[in-house]
Amino acid sequence: MSSLYPSLDLYATLAVSKTATELEIKQAFRRLALVHHPDKVAPGAGPDEVQAANEKFQQIGFAYAVLKDEHRRATYDRTGRTDDGPGEGAKTEDEWKAYFRELWSGEVNANSIDEF
Repeated sequence: MSSLYPSLDLYATLAVSKTATELEIKQAFRRLALVHHPDKVAPGAGPDEVQAANEKFQQIGFAYAVLKDEHRRATYDRTGRTDDGPGEGAKTEDEWKAYFRELWSGEVNANSIDEF
């Protein structure tokens, strides 16, 4: 799940498989962005239709932004989350260690934090 769109399946949003290549993701994004662009809403459409088009377009852009980034995609695949933070709720010591390992490539200790 993502923090911005909690029930959004990023792969389904772009209509690609989890094994999609970078090129397939880019092509799907471009195709869907053209189809769902808010400027493509029929003339005379009501405010609800315009809002729905804006939301869909933003979801497509968000899905692309996450899936095109190797690190964010790997995090999403592993956790189902798209945020870069530790998320809500109490964390165990192991969960905090894993979180900080993602932030720093080396060992996390007082010295490495001070150096950062």
